[in-house]
Amino acid sequence: MFTALRLLGKYKPDVVFSKGGYVVVPVGIAARLRGVPIITHDSDAVPGLANRFIGRWAKVHTTAMAPEYYPYPKNTIKQVGIPVDERLKPVDTALQKSLRQQIDLPADCLMLLVAGGGLGSQTINQLTVKLSPQLLKDNPSLQIVHFSGSGHQDSLAEYYRRELGQEMPRRVKVLGFSSDFYIYSGAADVVLARAGATTLAELAIQRKAAIIIPSPFLTGGHQLRNAEELTTKDAAVVLQNDVSPQKLLSELDSLLQNKQRREQLAHNIGSLAQPEAAVQLADILLEATKT
Repeated sequence: MFTALRLLGKYKPDVVFSKGGYVVVPVGIAARLRGVPIITHDSDAVPGLANRFIGRWAKVHTTAMAPEYYPYPKNTIKQVGIPVDERLKPVDTALQKSLRQQIDLPADCLMLLVAGGGLGSQTINQLTVKLSPQLLKDNPSLQIVHFSGSGHQDSLAEYYRRELGQEMPRRVKVLGFSSDFYIYSGAADVVLARAGATTLAELAIQRKAAIIIPSPFLTGGHQLRNAEELTTKDAAVVLQNDVSPQKLLSELDSLLQNKQRREQLAHNIGSLAQPEAAVQLADILLEATKT
């Protein structure tokens, strides 16, 4: 906190912007002591502990979701959405084919993208590998692109080789991480993912049919809350973390084989998109510097 006081005294900021995380607590206290206005932003439906702590002094609370999810005074909340990669845009058939060319996939294939977040998801990884032989058999044109999470690429690829043998390199691609994730998500017909707030925001902008398995173990159960709106708006298929391989296989087959249902989910999740989030947030921060 003393370091934060010193640095705010040195740089004399007009506003402090908090995205949460433990490091913002001393900075927020220092901002309060020095009379610097604080603006917070919460991506998840459950605000983090740090933002809840310093939020008592915040001038504006910007949020990803509707005000009723947050414990702040209602007159301080402005829903703006989540700033995402500016390269994201709604995906039509022509763009989808172009993106597939960029990642060396057949333009007319079915593509399933599996992603458990930056660190991966052991649950999703194991489930997908286990059901992959039957899934590929049920869908002859299917290609699976699986983001394993940092550090798990080699081990997950080996698990696929054990299950699929020679079929693996032809129909499954395992990646650890990519800064061009939007290309893979845009190329997909169906996305299997966790309920991270940024992931959901990106899928909404690209209008992607998705099966979402929220993690129940993260702080405050925020992924469960993130997925609530998807359920109420019929914007994705939401399954429990302990879903059986048979149930997940059934849901994946059903969605991969039903283009009309995919289009319906894509339309519904697209209605939740907030592509101007970064612009709105920037405007709020700039306005705070003036007042």
